[in-house]
Amino acid sequence: MAQYTINYLDGTTEHVTADGVEYDTDARDYTFIKDKQAVALAPVANVRSVHHQDARR
Repeated sequence: MAQYTINYLDGTTEHVTADGVEYDTDARDYTFIKDKQAVALAPVANVRSVHHQDARR
């Protein structure tokens, strides 16, 4: 399972475990998917960056 770090514009950070992430152009958010269900949403207007953490390190 992949690990993602979401860095928000206000300086906070969130860690999400998910199978993948999709950008929803209609909702303008990042949708993190686990077992075919959304487990986290991150509105683009509030996100500085999204990083996928490489498990091989």
